Amino acid sequence: MPQKQDNSGTSGPQRQPNRLIHETSPYLQQHAWNPVDWYPWGDEALEKARQENRMIFLSIGYSSCHWCHVMERESFEDEQVARILNKHFVNIKVDREERPDVDALYMEALQMMTGQGGWPLNVWLTPGQVPVFAGTYFPPQDYHGRPGFTSVIMKLASVYEQQPDKVRKQAEEMQTALKNDIYDRLDPAPVSVEQLEKAVERYSAAYDEDYGGFSDAPKFPTAMGIGFLLRQSRRPGSEKARDMAVHSLEAMIKGGIYDQAGGGFHRYSTDRKWLVPHFEKMLYDNALLLPVLAEAAVITGNPLFADTARETLAFLNREMRHPDGAYYSALDADTDGVEGKFYTYTYSELQSVLDEDELNLVSEHYGVTPEGNWEGVSILHRSTPLSDIAGRNNTTVEMLRAKLEKAKEKLLRYRNQRTRPGLDDKIITSWNAMMLIALCRCSRLIDHPSDDAVALGSFLSGRVVRGNMVYRIVDKDDNVRQPGFLDDYALLCEAFSHLFELTGEPRWLALSVRLARQLKEQFYDENKNAFDFSAQDRSDLISGTRDIFDNAVPGGNSAAISALYRTGQLAGVPEWTRLAVAATEPLAEIAGEHAPAFGYLLQVMHRHRHPGFEIIIVPASTDKKSDEKSDGSGTVGGPAAFGDTTGKMVHLWRDNFDPGSYLVILQEKDAEGKIKKQTKDPSRPKSSPAEPDANGDLAQTGFFSLYDDKKLRNGKTTAYICRDFQCRKPVNTPEEFEEQLSDT
Repeated sequence: MPQKQDNSGTSGPQRQPNRLIHETSPYLQQHAWNPVDWYPWGDEALEKARQENRMIFLSIGYSSCHWCHVMERESFEDEQVARILNKHFVNIKVDREERPDVDALYMEALQMMTGQGGWPLNVWLTPGQVPVFAGTYFPPQDYHGRPGFTSVIMKLASVYEQQPDKVRKQAEEMQTALKNDIYDRLDPAPVSVEQLEKAVERYSAAYDEDYGGFSDAPKFPTAMGIGFLLRQSRRPGSEKARDMAVHSLEAMIKGGIYDQAGGGFHRYSTDRKWLVPHFEKMLYDNALLLPVLAEAAVITGNPLFADTARETLAFLNREMRHPDGAYYSALDADTDGVEGKFYTYTYSELQSVLDEDELNLVSEHYGVTPEGNWEGVSILHRSTPLSDIAGRNNTTVEMLRAKLEKAKEKLLRYRNQRTRPGLDDKIITSWNAMMLIALCRCSRLIDHPSDDAVALGSFLSGRVVRGNMVYRIVDKDDNVRQPGFLDDYALLCEAFSHLFELTGEPRWLALSVRLARQLKEQFYDENKNAFDFSAQDRSDLISGTRDIFDNAVPGGNSAAISALYRTGQLAGVPEWTRLAVAATEPLAEIAGEHAPAFGYLLQVMHRHRHPGFEIIIVPASTDKKSDEKSDGSGTVGGPAAFGDTTGKMVHLWRDNFDPGSYLVILQEKDAEGKIKKQTKDPSRPKSSPAEPDANGDLAQTGFFSLYDDKKLRNGKTTAYICRDFQCRKPVNTPEEFEEQLSDT
């Protein structure tokens, strides 16, 4: 995000930056030249409030938040507003992506007070950090019965100074409410098939039969819920689950929420039909949708899903990738203060860029008209199928698709000459962990080059993992900041287990094992069978938080359960798998009843009730490809990366795909056919801390006993098909492999 400059070009005295000028968060940097005397969250601001007995004005947002930008322009840039704030309050700005714990605590307070949520999140606190009033966006002045920001801050300052008993009573009530633990009101129950069926019913009740998705407007992608429905669709009698998942994905891909020219998904749709998006692009949305698209591609055989995943990956690598393989956080919705300006087109612009045939094709396929479909411009969306256009013009879909690709290249080149949306260039561990999971799934399922996954894994292991410590942020100066939260540890733990599954290299599972131990030691509350969002020895908040709901991203609780379940199975630590199941049981009933709030947890519940195979393939050195032509599928992952026998087995695994199964291809065997005990990462940055000792971490698990006996049989590529690591007879041929896969 470009740094905002001072007002040296305006009349009057030159404005000086506030304390946020020293912060690296792009969001905080946006506010560094406000006349408001902003502090970052920390001891200095909190101590000042206590010593001076002043209320705290806490404003929380993020860099690509449209209404955050609006409120900044209208209120925080206003000199009169700033004078009032600076006189009466200690003013603190927080980037919610840096401090999700602060955001979660005070968002809970906002929801208690108003029944609503959103950003910017504006909260007024006592000097002891207890919230007494909260809201989201405030207009600068009173408007149609809605209080303006100036009125709000004047009233609050007056009440605090003249009616302190009223403020104190409100604070006491809020502090009591915030300390209530939802786990005290839950009834644990074993995970059941009935809960999963109930969840499908809940999605069905919310389902939009006409346009897909699970709400009216605004409409969000709900990738985790769709992932659960795809899993459930494999059960007999679950056609409805499949239909809802597939229809919703198809509708999103055809709509304006998907960037038809450049690839990638916008944040959400403001309308029921997926036409008009909120134009920001978040890493986490795309990272969560990618594995769902890849799984839908192999489950349905529809190339639309694989093509969309590849376009999205191309967008992320082109516009959001760090040179060393990690991914930035977000692209702004606004350009030059206008939302969507970068992504929309006028008809006259298309006339100037495309030839006549291309213009006619693009206009018909993407619904472009001289009038536009949104505020005089056109949002590209797939309004007419290519098959219909081909039928009317005596041509083929293939010819039209080739012509359309050339036209899209022109549109993208033209668009790239515009002022680009602001980039939030901080690297967030949990979001990059989701992206690593996505890359691993896309490599294995749709042949995306695996080099991207390995590069990202190397970045994360070398930059954010420091011994037993995980950091949340890598900033633009390549410095790590902020100790990680539950979601950082959990999603990174799960991601490294996926990278082990993809590459067969033990060092990745060793990292997963190390992080699984930290999840249990630092975050697990064994009295409640729950996880704390902040490590138990680190918090500067008035109350701890539990992150149990899967909203835009997986809740920390769900992510921890998934990570421990998966790592426990792959590393041979049944204690972790049992712990994950125990932590699921308090939430099992409400997850079924309130399914849209538990999409990620429902996937773990499905894996537990309907476990897939664990498949281990040991390739023989003689297993070569008969066709040595490279197809660019990468060094590991899809069938084309292996010899004929192994490749055919991977193909068969795809043809019989079960999202709950594991497929590990062990490429690191020593001369005795055992797992090589130590592997090094050649791409690890030289400046990074020493690489963890894979031997030491894995030796304390059942890893070597699980995998050492998986050897070649008869000197040929050998596959082991297991359930709960109780394995069937090893097989050497694709035909035998297929027979065992089919025998469920």
